[in-house]
Amino acid sequence: MCLVGCPFNIPRFDANSKPSKCNFCIDRVAAGLTPACAKSCSTNALHFGLRQDMLDRGKKIVARLKERGYPGATLYNPTGVGGTNYVYVLPHGGNAINMYAGLPADPSVSLLVTLWKGPMKYLSAAAILGTFAAVLFHWVTIGPKTEDHEEKEGK
Repeated sequence: MCLVGCPFNIPRFDANSKPSKCNFCIDRVAAGLTPACAKSCSTNALHFGLRQDMLDRGKKIVARLKERGYPGATLYNPTGVGGTNYVYVLPHGGNAINMYAGLPADPSVSLLVTLWKGPMKYLSAAAILGTFAAVLFHWVTIGPKTEDHEEKEGK
């Protein structure tokens, strides 16, 4: 709704028809300011802050929606991926998840990605260090390869 309601055209559709905005106003955030979209949102649909603060705010909004007759209102914060960087309040609940930006109902991280970012990262680092240690050990104990001048003279 913020795409339709924003008079400043800050969130907009990109080439893939996905809602997006510029660069999350990294210059403003670095200076301790609120991003332009949240600052200028006349409908008060966007908020910016620490994750826990946004989750608390979302829970309060869900409670108010339930009081106003939206029994299925819920907070979209999937646990399968450890939560998201955006917190969505869905007034019509889980049945409407795909209506909002194509959100998956129960996202999860692939086992291969978990292995790649977890134990495989440490195993590959150990392999690199082990290879370096083996090369260093070989260089110290045997030394670099040299030609035997006496053998050459005899031939």
